[in-house]
This record gives sequence, structure tokens and C-alpha cells, in this order.
Amino acid sequence: MRILDRHILRECGLASGLATGAFVFVLVAGNILQQVLGAVAAGRIDAWQALQLVGLLFPTVIPYALPMGILTGVLMTFGRMGAEGEITAMKSAGLSLWRLAAPLWLTLGLALPLCLWLNLEAGPRSEARFQEIVAGTASQNPAALIVPGRLNQQFKGFIVKAGAKDGDVLRDFWLWRVDEKGVVQESVAADEARLVATWDARGASIVRVTLKDPKVVRYGPAAAPGAKEATHSLADSTVVEIPRENPDKAGFQKRLRMMTAEELLQAMEVGWQLPPDALATEREKERAMLKTQLMFRAATAVSVLTLALLAVPLAVSVGRSEVNVNAVLALAVSLGYYVLTSAATWVKTPSLHPEALVLVPNVVLIGLAIALMRRAVRY
Repeated sequence: MRILDRHILRECGLASGLATGAFVFVLVAGNILQQVLGAVAAGRIDAWQALQLVGLLFPTVIPYALPMGILTGVLMTFGRMGAEGEITAMKSAGLSLWRLAAPLWLTLGLALPLCLWLNLEAGPRSEARFQEIVAGTASQNPAALIVPGRLNQQFKGFIVKAGAKDGDVLRDFWLWRVDEKGVVQESVAADEARLVATWDARGASIVRVTLKDPKVVRYGPAAAPGAKEATHSLADSTVVEIPRENPDKAGFQKRLRMMTAEELLQAMEVGWQLPPDALATEREKERAMLKTQLMFRAATAVSVLTLALLAVPLAVSVGRSEVNVNAVLALAVSLGYYVLTSAATWVKTPSLHPEALVLVPNVVLIGLAIALMRRAVRY
């Protein structure tokens, strides 16, 4: 029996490892193309920082890839055994399907603490560090915040636009000063601009903008009488200073998915984003949102075992050994599970207990797995 148990565990482990690696590759490659290479091309990060970001992507995507990989590996292993008649032969020898699957389920149960650590600690920390690196480079190099061809509003009271960017040099540069209502008061156009983060004489953080061949346009009362706007050239090189209210968090805000379990629990006690004078109903909604996020992470970690429970009878029922069939089946089941779990997080009413609703898909799948196991044992 020990030889048989080791054989099943080895087959499931190999298939699950390959499937998980494939899912990790797809998710990491997508993020590299979307986030890392875009930041490198825009000059926001250098090669060393790009390597750091790639490394941080793995702990972030593994919690999502691992359940799908385990499900695919178990489907492939038991599907092949069912298609080749191995399970029928073992049943004839007096071994039930429960006994064959027990070592696999026990191993995954023992691995749950590792899954919880990935979902509640390693994953959120890696994603937060990922964003901190991107934001940190932007804090040191304000030009990294500017996306060419778009209106950039990272600096309060100002709108910035650049036609192109070459390293830290912005070309075809426009700077608009707006009032509290968003009405443009003055604009400056320049062929080139350089942005440097520094401090003024009082120690306040500012962005110093050095303009090449600038032209200023004043609107309203500042313009000439009878005219809506007036344009005149400045010196060959002009320096404009823009205040920065919160340079340490430039472009970075810690979102729920970046908070560890400890941070979520602390936020439940002391509050998160609400002001001290917030209403009790608002605090209750925020607390429910934090609880839901925590339980969503826990439910996703437990899904490694839940999906494996379902995979065994599902594979035997389907009885197919083809990799593509099992992969499609695994994707369909995983997608359905994640849709149901994510739908529970959309509930914002505390009285409906969304933190408990996220556990419902796991309960449903466990019940379905037991029903399919009983059916598979009879046949």
C-alpha cells in the first residue's frame, strides 16, 4: 500500500507541479508585458529594478495559480488511471476510491498552513513592495510619473502633458495651472522640460521644472484688456516650482489586496480610511469590507484542498486521459469557483455577512465532491 500511495502522490505531484508552473508562467508573463516592460520603456525603472519586480511577481501570482494547478494535476492523474482501468483493477482488489485518494487529501491538508501563509502574508507583501518600488522611482524621478500623450494630474493645482519622453527629458511640454474649480488660469508651453524632486528654502518638497524656450499663456483678468488670453515668450530657460503635498506616497496607495492578515486585523480595530468622526454605519461597512477581504484570502487558500476533493470523483466520472480535456475542465471549474467567490466580495451590506458568503463556494464544492464520490464508489 505504501508503494501505491507513493506512486499516486508522485504522479499527482509531478502533474500538479507542471500545471502550476504553466499557470504561473502565463500570469507572470502577462504582468511583465503589462507592467514591467511598460515601466522600463517609459524610463520609470532601470534593469535591476525590473529584475526585482519580476521576482516579486511570483509570490503574488502563486496563490491564484496553485489551486488551478493542483486541480489540473489531480484531474490528469486520476483521469488517466480511470481511462486505463487502473482504478477498476484496484477496486477489484478491495481498495475503495476513498482509500486511494486519502493520502493525497491528507498531504494537501498538511500543506494548508503554507497556502495560508502565501495568501495572507507573502502575496500581499510582495504586491505592496512591487508598488513601492514603482512609486519610489517615481518619487525620486518625477518625470517617471508622466505618461506621454495624456493629461497628468499628479500635482495638485497643475495639469501636465508631454508629447514624448526621452529618459528624464519631456518634449513638447505643457503645464497648466488651475484653480480649485479646475478652471485654467495660466499655461506654459516649452520645447523641452526637465523635472527634479527637491526642497525649497523652507524645506517643503517641490518639483523643479526647467523649461527650454518656454511661452506663457495667461487667461482671464491676467490677459490684456479686451482679450481672453495673452501669449508672450520668456527667457531661453525658465524654472518653475510645483509643490508636492505628499511625496513619500507619490503614485502609491496601499490597497486592500496589499494588506497582510495582521494589517487587516489592526485596521478592523483602529479603522482604515475613515476619519475619526465617521458615522457608526460607515465604520461598520468598512469593518465588513476588511473582514471580507481576510476571509476571501483564507477561502482561496483552502480552495487548494477543496478543488482536490472535487477533482478525484470528477476525473473518475469523466474518465479521460487527454491533457487538453482535463485542462479545459480544470479551467472551467476554477473559473466558476473564482466567479462565485468574487461575487460574494461585491456585497457591501454588513447585515448580509459578506465575510461568510465568501466561504459558501467552498462548502458547495465540498458537498458536491462528497456526492460525486459516493456515486463513483457505487459504480
